[in-house]
Formats: sequence, structure tokens, C-alpha cells
Amino acid sequence: MRRTLPGRSIRALGAMTAALTFTGVLTAAPASAEPGPNLRVTATVQQGRWLPGDSIPIDLKITNTGDAPAQQVKGYDSPQSGEYFQFQQNTWGDLEHRGAGTTFAAGESRTYRLHGTVSGLGNGDPVLEIRVEGSAEADPSDNFATITVGLVPAGTTERVAGHLYADANRDGLPSPGENVAGAQARIGGPGMPQDLVSTTDANGRFVFDAVPAGTQRYLFFHNLPDGWLVPYRPALRIDGSGPHTALDNPIKRPLSEALQASITLDKKTYQAGDAAKAKVTLKNAGTVPLTGLYAACDPAGAANALEVQPSSWGAFSPLTKAGELTPGQSVVLDVVGKVPAKAPYFGSTHLHCLFEGKTHLSGPSASGEAKAPGMSGDSRGQLWQDKNGNYRPDPGEGLANTTVTLTREGDKRLVSLARTDAGGFATFRNVAMGEYVIHVTGPWKVAEHPMVFHYAPPHDFGWGFRVVPG
Repeated sequence: MRRTLPGRSIRALGAMTAALTFTGVLTAAPASAEPGPNLRVTATVQQGRWLPGDSIPIDLKITNTGDAPAQQVKGYDSPQSGEYFQFQQNTWGDLEHRGAGTTFAAGESRTYRLHGTVSGLGNGDPVLEIRVEGSAEADPSDNFATITVGLVPAGTTERVAGHLYADANRDGLPSPGENVAGAQARIGGPGMPQDLVSTTDANGRFVFDAVPAGTQRYLFFHNLPDGWLVPYRPALRIDGSGPHTALDNPIKRPLSEALQASITLDKKTYQAGDAAKAKVTLKNAGTVPLTGLYAACDPAGAANALEVQPSSWGAFSPLTKAGELTPGQSVVLDVVGKVPAKAPYFGSTHLHCLFEGKTHLSGPSASGEAKAPGMSGDSRGQLWQDKNGNYRPDPGEGLANTTVTLTREGDKRLVSLARTDAGGFATFRNVAMGEYVIHVTGPWKVAEHPMVFHYAPPHDFGWGFRVVPG
């Protein structure tokens, strides 16, 4: 006899059968994708208010989800729309498509930081595809990512405003009576057809209502009171975020009006390798304290400058910049420097320094110089007439058959005499290295400063002078 199940039991059996069937389907599905290497790519643009000229970072993540190494992996980009996005040179590293590519082990993941730039804003946000390819790829469908680089919208402008004041008490803060009225403030920079102009009001305030976006917008001032200087200000970045509405702009008197400096050396003549002693005197002749003072020596990098260790300057070292002088105070610094091996090549050695302050402008300079004899040689150059007015010697312009002399700059003592050949060239024989003054005999004179810098090779470049009727 057939047994009949109740309805509730039939419903339970049906549910169990469905569950087993569904589980069976899942179990029957493949446990993994096709065997072999399988690269997966994602890319994100770093957030920012990006402008032309910015180095825009993109993070590219590559993962080999396959079960075998991915070899000869290279990266490619393909612009889709908007401003053209130019990837920077060498930014792809070992993914560079002109190279051999790189290898990703099975399961390996790496993130690359790529950088690129745009040259404008007018065509909208760049949309680009980044693609990665390797050999024997199992599934290339996820080897690319499309990204949009968010730029500052074209036509973006920004309000720029600030305060101009004359920092007479050197405290770095605006004080009563220091406002500068009637000065011309200007903003300019790449891509701007002309400067924007504003004039400071009675309170020293200036305003620019619509400065166009850009990474290099320079603020500068004209029509300042006599002798006042403007500190260096880095370029303003205008991207619409609006941080430039309260710019503080102090102008300053030259530090050289308050700070006096002199340098004397202990000898008139040195040999290479000698220790030269310098007495450096600094005085605050002003009415306010001077702080942050330091010595900046040999600014031109001369090969015959005394070699002085920064520690010799004490608080006035360029490393610490901590020198201080109260009004009327003087200080004498005893500085020792080594005469360099190249000093005889120039016939002299020197200590030439600028004295500056961290919050000051245009400090004084001072020099001490001595002879460094031992080398001599011929000095050859040309005298020429600028017949065609192009300010350079041309064939046929040499001043021929003319006597020229060299004298010492200080005592004007005659050092050497020569005569020019048919091309205007003359040679002073066996002259000690140093600096001299040249003179032309007859109805001629040197048009510019007549200094001959007679140095030993490789520092000697000869000389040449344009002459005009005396």
C-alpha cells in the first residue's frame, strides 16, 4: 500500500530539494578563472585644485590575480577627451613601454605613483585610459582603467588684497603711521596679457577683484618712497581657493643704512697654504636693535678667496644667522682663513663678504685683499674700432700699430708696454698675475672700464677693448 505524506512534509521536502539543487549548482561552478597570469588594474587621481604646470599624481595599482608569473608587463596611456595630459619623462619606471617591461609574481600587487601635466584649462578635464599589458594574459578585460583628472575650471579668478606698510621700526609688524598710500601694486605672470594694477589707499590697502588662475602670479610694487625696498615674495598660486585676501607686505630700509662693516688682513702678501688672519668690524650705527645677522662670504665662488670655516664667525655664521647688535654697539670678529692653492693663479687672495640679516634687506659689503705672488705669463688681447656699430670686433676693425701700456691700478706704476699688430692684437710679455689698467696712446681711449684681468690658465680669457677717439 502506497503511503501518502501530509502536505506540510511535502513542502519541507521541496525546500530541501531546492536547497540541495542550488548548492549543487554553486559547487559545480569553476573554482578559479582561466589558468595563467591575470593582471587587474585600478587607477585613482590624487585630489587637488590642479593647474597647468602642476605635477599631477596618479596612483596606478596592478595585481596579478593569476596562478603564474606575468612577464613583460608594460604600461600605456590613451587620451580620451579634454585637455591633453602629458605624462612626465621616466614616470612609468619599469613599466615603460619602450623598455623590456617587468614581472609580477602570482598574487603580487604593486602601486605606482605616476605624474603628468596639462598645458591649459580651456578644453576641460582630461579623461584618459591607462592600460597594462603582459605576455600570455589569461583575461585582458580588466587590464585598463579610465580616469578623469579634475582641473580648476577655465575662467576661474580670485580676489587678492593686502596691506602695504613701511616697517620703520623693523619689528615686522604694522604700526601707526607706517601705512604707505599712493603706491602702485601690480600682479602679473605667465598667460596674463597685461599686469593688473591697483593703488594703495590712505590705509595702505590694495585690492584686485579678479586675478586669473595660475601657479605663478607675482605681486610687486612701484612708486615707493625713496630708498625703501620690497622683500622677496614667492609667486602666488591662484586656484579659486581664496587664501590671498589679507597679504601682509612690509617694505624695509636697507640694512646698509644701519650696519657698518670693514675687513682688514694681517699681511699684505701670502703664499698658498698660509693661514690669513682677518679682523672684521661690525657696528650698528642705527637706532634699533639688529638681529639675525650673518656673514655671506665669497658670493661669486672665486677660486682665490680665503677658505674660512663657518664656525669662525661665531653667532654671525651663515649656518646659525644669530648675530645681534644693539644701537651703537660694535663687535670685532677675529676670523682665520686658509690661502687657497689657486691664489697665485690670480696673483691675489681676498676675503669678500656681504653682511645680511634674516629679516633685513641689502646689507653692506666689505673686502680685505692681499697679494699672492709666484706666477707670471704673457697677456694677449685686441683693441678694435666698432666701425659698423654692432658692438663686437669684426674683420678689419682691429686698431693697428698703436702703443698700449699696462699700469698697476693703485699707484699707476708702469708694468709693461706693447704695440698692436695689423689685426689690433698686442701681447704684454711675462707679466705677474693680477689686475691692471690698460692705456692707449695717441688719439684713442678705451670706451669701457679699462681693466685687464691677467690670470693663469684655465682662468685667463684674454682681453679685448673697444676704442673711440680720445
